[in-house]
Amino acid sequence: MSIWQMIKVLPLLPIAWFSAIVQRNKSIALRYRTFSLQSKRLLKVMGYNLHVYGQENIPSEGAILFVSNHQGTLDPVPIIASCPYPLAFISKKKNEKLPIFGRIARVLDVIHFDHETREGNVYMLREAARRLKQGRRLLIFPEGTRSRHDAMNPFKAGALQPAFMAKATIVPITLNNAYCIDDKKDKNKDISVTFGTPITYEMYQGKDKQAVSDYIYQQIEKNIIYKEA
Repeated sequence: MSIWQMIKVLPLLPIAWFSAIVQRNKSIALRYRTFSLQSKRLLKVMGYNLHVYGQENIPSEGAILFVSNHQGTLDPVPIIASCPYPLAFISKKKNEKLPIFGRIARVLDVIHFDHETREGNVYMLREAARRLKQGRRLLIFPEGTRSRHDAMNPFKAGALQPAFMAKATIVPITLNNAYCIDDKKDKNKDISVTFGTPITYEMYQGKDKQAVSDYIYQQIEKNIIYKEA
């Protein structure tokens, strides 16, 4: 993010902070709608063009685990701006203490966990499965860390465990050029979010978790637009 972009974004931060306080007792649908609109505004103010594809692939009902590639620090922003249905995401514990963004994450019911401990990872899997069983929607980044470029890091198959436990539908998401937000030298201002074909529980039931992970990886990768070297 360039210094100029930071200057343009600064006026939005107090608004986001105030919204997080006001919205905390509202319904999750209303809270999500507010921050979805703010996410769109944030990208626009920063000068990015958001392109959304495949919204019709998102089931309107039922438990859904959105599985996305992880390119940059603010990856949840274009996804929240693109998804018409409330979703929460899974994030590292340390992000919970970030000023303003940490408060917004709590309002959106984000699952924060300590990824460095076994107890933290067990908590995340159980809590994610519990919410999916309630018919809610979650977003996860199975790479576990940002790639910062087009090519993806290997997936951690265990990240899909909540979907198996809750018999949830899996929707692959492909982010393109989301890492440009972290790179102030990147002049490409186009970010795209592509929602892939849903994978129902009946389609992966009884299959090896690694095989399912590999399949989802392929579904996400096929929509990546690789830049020329």
